[in-house]
Amino acid sequence: MPNRLSRETSPYLLQHKDDPVDWYPWSDAAFDEARTSDKPVFLSIGYSSCHWCHVMAHESFQDEETAAALNRYFVSIKVDREEMPDVDDAYMTAVQLATGHGGWPISVFMTPDKKPFYAGTYFPRDSRGDFPGFRTLVTSLGQSWESQKGEMAEAASKFSATLAAYLTQAAGPLQPSLGLDLIDASVAALHQEFDFEKGGFGVRPKFPPHATVRYLIEYAAKRHLLSGGDEPQATSLSEQAGHMALMTLEEMALGGIHDHVGGGFHRYSTDELWRLPHFEKMVTDNAQMVELYMRAAESTGDARLKAMFERVAERAAEWLLSMRSDDGLFYTALDADSEGEEGLFYTWTVDEVAEVLGDRAETFCQAFGVDKDGNFVDEATGGRSGRNVLYLDQDVEGHFDDDLAVLADARSKRVPPMTDDKAIAAVNALVIGAFAKSGRVEEAAKCADVWVERGVPHQITKGEAKGAGFLDDHVYLANALMDLFDATEDHKWRGAAIETMRKADSLFRDGDRYYFTSTEHEVLFGRSVPALDFSVPSALADAARAKFRLGEFDDARAVLLASAGWMQRTARAAHGLMLALFEDLVAFPKADRSITIEKREVGLRLEPSEATVDNEGWATINLVLEIPEGMHVNSNDPTAKWLTPLSLHVEGVFGEASFPTADGEVYRGTTVVPVRLKPKNKSAKFQLRVRYQPCTESECLLPQEALLSGTVLVP
Repeated sequence: MPNRLSRETSPYLLQHKDDPVDWYPWSDAAFDEARTSDKPVFLSIGYSSCHWCHVMAHESFQDEETAAALNRYFVSIKVDREEMPDVDDAYMTAVQLATGHGGWPISVFMTPDKKPFYAGTYFPRDSRGDFPGFRTLVTSLGQSWESQKGEMAEAASKFSATLAAYLTQAAGPLQPSLGLDLIDASVAALHQEFDFEKGGFGVRPKFPPHATVRYLIEYAAKRHLLSGGDEPQATSLSEQAGHMALMTLEEMALGGIHDHVGGGFHRYSTDELWRLPHFEKMVTDNAQMVELYMRAAESTGDARLKAMFERVAERAAEWLLSMRSDDGLFYTALDADSEGEEGLFYTWTVDEVAEVLGDRAETFCQAFGVDKDGNFVDEATGGRSGRNVLYLDQDVEGHFDDDLAVLADARSKRVPPMTDDKAIAAVNALVIGAFAKSGRVEEAAKCADVWVERGVPHQITKGEAKGAGFLDDHVYLANALMDLFDATEDHKWRGAAIETMRKADSLFRDGDRYYFTSTEHEVLFGRSVPALDFSVPSALADAARAKFRLGEFDDARAVLLASAGWMQRTARAAHGLMLALFEDLVAFPKADRSITIEKREVGLRLEPSEATVDNEGWATINLVLEIPEGMHVNSNDPTAKWLTPLSLHVEGVFGEASFPTADGEVYRGTTVVPVRLKPKNKSAKFQLRVRYQPCTESECLLPQEALLSGTVLVP
């Protein structure tokens, strides 16, 4: 019998409507039931095209014994992360703090008041070595709640306080201005991280670096417009930026992450060569790819690359059109799996290629890396199935287009992956912008009209609007509407962009800071600022860009200055903001970008600076921290891995510290740390090296170090 999820519209939730788990959607009813029944909550977050979500569903959620344990001990809630990105953001952060990594599915065990006490991602049903099986974990945590509820609730409260601090943290500025030196330094840093063999950054898995490539393209194209610093060095950086961007785009286009048969790109590559993809296809990725490849084609002087990039962009756009609904909206994604197997729809055996292409098969297989044993390696097992992902070692300049068309026709007769048919405003906005810039104005305008007329809900599924829009829904759409205005010069679109940003300001903005959630959304652990880039652009950066494009230059610059700390501290993950700053520098090189930095310092001293040993050979001194009002210092053992603990190291004599009990894992006001010291056999000087991290209520500053000197006297 179907469970409560049968009444939902999310394709992901509907996938679980026949599970034996007594699922609830995220709702007041679920948490009311948890409080009434005095049960903890199990929260599972995923999305329809997530391969490991399917694996866990098959192993655990469809297993009668595991489902019985969940139903016995927990109230279980299933969430589609794309429907509720605010819930996903909060609990993904919890997973990252608890485990040091993230990913889907998210598996969180929490109290009836939504405070997590155990968090992870995918769990196999049965234990594997030291890795706990999900069935065992459910039973163990459920029984622990029944016998140790108080202790678990207290631990959950402490963890939630840390989670709230992390989610709401601000990044204070390090330097008193924003300028070209920051931009140049960030490009130089990228050059140090670049993979000169296959493009991109880092090692496997490799995700398409959309925001980074976009930033590099614009830097390469416009850096010469700005003077300052060492001009030969600037020219070199510009050339390096162009090389990194174009090489990355070319290698992705050649690789198996590119769907050579059907157009568009898969989500990411499981290897460092871009050859072996994780097969889900996201509209967000491909909308950005259309824009990136078109912009790269415009910027390159290489005729071959230009033709290649235009061809890749055109085919990605055609794939996007295949994801369009009758009312002109765009669906979200295609699944990675079909017929229960990852990548089955997209991969080929040698015999299958031969059957379709006949005499052309051998030449085709040589070009596209197809061999008898198969080049596709299963991500989980490392095994080969004899199936092949198509990839190229070099550009074939369209010579196999007819063969690919024949394969596409043959592939269309296979069982296709499932389509997630919900339309999300932010996702559609990315398509609108890409289509407006690539000449598909009619399709872009039809889609934009729907979102403007409906008042920017978060999603529309089968004609039904659901959920209040988030910041990205609004600011992506505002920029897409400006793209339509640029393409058509129709002031209808500019007016709609102005109104969309006016609404964004009223719902998401406080001072010069934008929050991801509005006053209409549930507040879980605090409102976060979406400053960093992930698989989609930073919404904060897009807010600043929209302001610039609407002529509100001072307002836009104020948003950037308020975000200076993110750029100065985490430039590698803030290329959206860096691009907005760079474009402002190009347009207004002489504008004032100074920042006021309020300096409040923690005072440290030794009392006394000289101490005499007692009869047992020990002397005691106190490290005294004078922490200003409104600030705190992390304790010696904070829960969150990203926080720097207070630590002491004694040099010159043996020493040990007795840290006082912390209030909520932090020290405030005057804090005294007793330190016992023991010289070897005579009076000695010593140094106490103190490492600490001062924080305000909204941000943690960089860790600091102080060196204090004293003397131990032996009578």
